[in-house]
Amino acid sequence: MNILITGGSTGLGKALVETCAANADDQVIFTYCRHEDEAQALAARFQNVRAVMVDFCDPQSVAQLVQSLESEAVDILINNAYAGQAQGLHFYKTEPEAFLTAFQQNVMPVISLTQACLKGMRKRKFGKIINIITSSVIDVPPTGYAVYAATKAYIRQLSKSWSKEMARFNITSNCILPDYMQTTFEPMEDFQLEQMRNVHPLKELLKPEEVAEVVYRMIQMTQQVNGVEIPINAGQHMI
Repeated sequence: MNILITGGSTGLGKALVETCAANADDQVIFTYCRHEDEAQALAARFQNVRAVMVDFCDPQSVAQLVQSLESEAVDILINNAYAGQAQGLHFYKTEPEAFLTAFQQNVMPVISLTQACLKGMRKRKFGKIINIITSSVIDVPPTGYAVYAATKAYIRQLSKSWSKEMARFNITSNCILPDYMQTTFEPMEDFQLEQMRNVHPLKELLKPEEVAEVVYRMIQMTQQVNGVEIPINAGQHMI
């Protein structure tokens, strides 16, 4: 299968690339932006992996990727990339433009790439879309997550539409809702991490590799699994 992973150079994206690339029969393409050295080093480790530079903050860069997908038979699309940080200011301190920017940089690219991949999937009557959301959309988001949670919630809702509209073409769309992972995407102070571990049911924070394993199992599942959401948070938040 041909797998496209957005935002694959570090953190969860890197774990996704490593997990998917372990199957030599699969061809993996992943996008990156700021981490050139890490991306090229990751791609060099596998014969079946290719790295593509794409800046989600630049519509022209996204358009170039969309155009290139016309010659790529993408079977699996994993929407993982996020431009920006999860935690920001309190809602009342956040400029309205911040919501517009987040939408332009994180929702519009997902829409464009998904539409491009769906064209081929519909013709081949097969495809899987897996969207990395966040457990912050369950219950009440943490303070300062208004922009991030709202952006992810939009993609979460889009996924429901895709699962409904594309089912007759044997195309599925599912969401993974992971809890906090200790990566460079969302850094925290040591005392904050310790507090989180103390209240965690397992006394251990979620690892990117654990989420990647769930995603890969989703890739292998029957097409009967469609329109579902899988929280990964040790039961701390339930749908």
